[in-house]
Amino acid sequence: MTGNTRPSDGVLRRTIVKAGAVGAGALVLGGAATASEGGLVPDQASSSNEAAEEDAAGDEASGDEPEVDEPVGFEGEVLAPHAPFLDDVTATFHLTFADEHDGDPIVVELDDASTTAVLEVRWEPGGTVGWHTHPGPVIVNIVDGELELVWERDCVPRTYAAGETFFDPSGEIHTATNPSDTEETVAYATFLGVPDGAPLTEHVAPVECNPIEPELPPQVL
Repeated sequence: MTGNTRPSDGVLRRTIVKAGAVGAGALVLGGAATASEGGLVPDQASSSNEAAEEDAAGDEASGDEPEVDEPVGFEGEVLAPHAPFLDDVTATFHLTFADEHDGDPIVVELDDASTTAVLEVRWEPGGTVGWHTHPGPVIVNIVDGELELVWERDCVPRTYAAGETFFDPSGEIHTATNPSDTEETVAYATFLGVPDGAPLTEHVAPVECNPIEPELPPQVL
């Protein structure tokens, strides 16, 4: 496994790819501090991996090892690799959290759905995917266990359980952790609007979170 680190919009990001081809049924993440949710179409895996190795070698030579978060106790398996829409597909998503911390809605304009990919993702007890973001929105169905999400925008922990679904907007920095000490968490993730050949996930520097307290209505005496 190799990592390609680059600054983008003032945020240090790492795109982590798996050596070799990524196809249906390929294991794309496993163990501690390894890789993110795959992200290469098969015919581009080799050249992109070579570029990542060169960047990693440059980091080692300079002695400047960037601090970018990485997954621990998390793995993903590609069920359906990058596949393009043959028709023009556009969509607009509005996300408003169903709690007192809802804040302003998150709006995602998907002008070009581009390609899709489907993964089965698993968290060991206490496992985490680390702080990361996605190039396109993701729809996640929890099938076993629970998953705790924390978004950088408000740092509020939100928990989703088996039989529930959540919407993961594009470009939003967040982390997802299995809060259980004994049970595994399993989910299916459908990635939308991923440019052809682009990674599904970019890890970023860890976020120091201080939850935003909700505004309470004034008390009437």
